Amino acid sequence: MAISNIALVDTNVLVYASDKSSSFYKIASDIRDKGLNGEINICVCPQILSEFFAIITSSNRVENPKSQKQALAELEKYLRADNIEKIYPGINFMDYLMDLLRRYKISRQEIFDAQLVAIMLSNGISKIYTFNKKHFSKFKEIKVLDL
Repeated sequence: MAISNIALVDTNVLVYASDKSSSFYKIASDIRDKGLNGEINICVCPQILSEFFAIITSSNRVENPKSQKQALAELEKYLRADNIEKIYPGINFMDYLMDLLRRYKISRQEIFDAQLVAIMLSNGISKIYTFNKKHFSKFKEIKVLDL
């Protein structure tokens, strides 16, 4: 069953929303804030939150890394938010993932995007907010929302 009115928020949206110096901050924080306020229906999954934590605490990935304590507070904000749905790999997650790997000839780091798509599909979600449209446009099962 498809959940047509909800979209997964990709890691990069959360990263840019946490970095006021980013040129994408305004767009990313608008999406995040509308989700937190219940104006739009968004969701996150463990992979998104783990990637988010890894990126915002790494001086190799962001200009102003957060401390471990600050990053934990950010995670808590998303985990405790009533208006942000938390999704997990569904029972048929591996079936979806294996199908995607075969059909799209996925290799190397692309598996992480395929995993997100499989999590989405196993939860009936077909839309994603991302700044990496190129990474997801190959997957015909989902729609990349314009940012």
